[in-house]
Parts: sequence; C-alpha cells; structure tokens
Amino acid sequence: APEIELPAIEGDIIKLSQLKGKIVLINFWAAWCAPCRKKAPELVEAFNNYKDSDFEDGEKGFEIYSVSLDRNETAWKNSIEKDGIGDFINVGDMDGWKSSAAITYNIKSIPTSILINGDGKIIAINLSTQNLKKKLKRMKKGGWFWF
Repeated sequence: APEIELPAIEGDIIKLSQLKGKIVLINFWAAWCAPCRKKAPELVEAFNNYKDSDFEDGEKGFEIYSVSLDRNETAWKNSIEKDGIGDFINVGDMDGWKSSAAITYNIKSIPTSILINGDGKIIAINLSTQNLKKKLKRMKKGGWFWF
C-alpha cells in the first residue's frame, strides 16, 4: 500500500507505515457522506472486537486509519465525535477530493476501504462491513477457516 502521511485531528502527522505489524483498514470517508456515516457503528463494532487481537501471520492488533475527504474541519471533528469514531486514527488535510491520499489511491467515490496486512500489503478492497468482520475472524489466531 502506498504511504499516506496526513495530520491527525490533534495536528500530529501520522504515517500509515507507523502501523506496520497491525492489520489496518484504510477508510476513506467524509462528514457529508451519508453512506459513510451510516457505516460508522459497524466499523466501531469491528474495531472494538479486533483492536487487541493477535492474528495468524503475526500481526498484533487492528486499526482503522480513517482518511477524511472533508473540506470543513469543524464538520469533520463534529462527525467524529457524533459517530463515536474517536478511537480510530482520524487524519485529513481538508483538501476534499484533492487530498494527497485520495489522489495517491485514485479514490473516485466514498466510502472506500482498503484492508492491509502487517507488512503493508493490500489484502482486500471495499469489503462490506459484514465481510470485513468475517475476514478478521478468519485471520485471527485460533480463528476459523474455510475448508
């Protein structure tokens, strides 16, 4: 997965590569995107269920690196609080569709999500939340497998 280097809600720059060794869902969204906001409770549930998990390939933990395509910082911050996604890694440059990450990943619609493994390799794109949970369950140490 290409590097992303954006400011977090507190202003610190957080690089995607800092999360090496964890399973990471890169989630592109915006406060004005109704389908994105509707998905938030299910993402919170997945995050809470797997954030401290050990995975079969040695990854420790699950993170959601949430990339905002907002232009309005206040709306962005308010939606993070309202949707209860403050435990995610929330980043954004407030450049909307011209966000460096959106350009790098060729994002044309949202919500868009990309699942990467601990080595930073893309392992799934645009999984439904239900399929994300199934995949994480399969990948978890001691999880179940398809035969």
